[in-house]
Amino acid sequence: AARVGLGSSQLVGPQAGSGRAHKCRERAVAIGVGAMMFTKDWVLKNFLILGLLTVICFGLVLPEPGIAVNSIKFGTLGIPQLAVVVIFVISGMCLDSISDMMQPKALGLGIVLVLFVTPLIAWPILVFGKPYVNLTLLEGMALFCVVPTTLSSGVTMVTQAKGNVSLAVFLTTVTNLLGVMTMPWSVSKIFAASVPIKPMDMLGELIWLTLAPLVVGMALRRFNLKAKDFAKRNKKVLGLSQNSCILCVVWLMVSGAQHKIVTFPSSDLWACAVLAAGVHLVYRVGGYFIATAARLPPREWVTIVLMCSQKSLPVCVSVLSALPPALRANSGVMIVPCIMAHAAQLIIDSILAVRWEQPDPAEDGLKGPLLKN
Repeated sequence: AARVGLGSSQLVGPQAGSGRAHKCRERAVAIGVGAMMFTKDWVLKNFLILGLLTVICFGLVLPEPGIAVNSIKFGTLGIPQLAVVVIFVISGMCLDSISDMMQPKALGLGIVLVLFVTPLIAWPILVFGKPYVNLTLLEGMALFCVVPTTLSSGVTMVTQAKGNVSLAVFLTTVTNLLGVMTMPWSVSKIFAASVPIKPMDMLGELIWLTLAPLVVGMALRRFNLKAKDFAKRNKKVLGLSQNSCILCVVWLMVSGAQHKIVTFPSSDLWACAVLAAGVHLVYRVGGYFIATAARLPPREWVTIVLMCSQKSLPVCVSVLSALPPALRANSGVMIVPCIMAHAAQLIIDSILAVRWEQPDPAEDGLKGPLLKN
């Protein structure tokens, strides 16, 4: 009996140890899977910013591949122009329903702010910054100021803050359509001291690079049910594809201008970074007071403040691609302050969008903008 008991205890010991080891392995696997999922979600959420940092570094360290790819032509179109067309076709396909868009007061105010008020800051940037910062960098920053509101990130921020998403989508659509008509004249003023630009020539370029692809994408979604279902099911994939096209254009531009960028004083680049954040804060504070003075309802208030303080990096890319050849040679330099400004607005607005989250109007009513402490 003693021998049997001893044998039983010898069997129990290893089995218990094996069970504990199995549980430890399961726990380790669960932690590893959780860490991988967290990393994946974080990378996807910050795909554009991480990608911009990657392609800029790659283009500066090894510019030859980008220069070689940029020399490829398909008829009269290069890779950057084709990428811009893809960006705006995808943008048109991904525009959601705009059933709650008809808020005339908020919509009219948004159009005026985006197309006619916020571009005015380009003038002091060029006039007062010229003695201290490289002119090409200042022209890039001024260019960022005159483009319409962002195509995707602004709507995402409005969704996060529970603003009027339909109004945000419609404001994006209208300002990007009308912006094709207003930007050639604004851009011609920015570069008047460098190279004369014929606004009508640039208008034709922008129509083919941005307006026509955007309308094609919208028409596909509106009249082709398969395309609409595809866009709904694959919105994240299409968004990543759009961002990948932006990264491709930025890579080619930075590679082509590498020899100029590396010779800039670091003080100029730091000044651009500070200027980028400062411009966005001016837009944000101005939008705050103007939307408050207009006595907009809370959801529309949040929408206008967020959308009218953001500018579109894809449109900057398209405008740079539509510039005359003499100016296009500096596009890799001019895109740097545009990227800095885009990063500044994403970082600042991602913080404030959560603080400005609105209650569900069906539950709490509309009591005014909630600024959480």
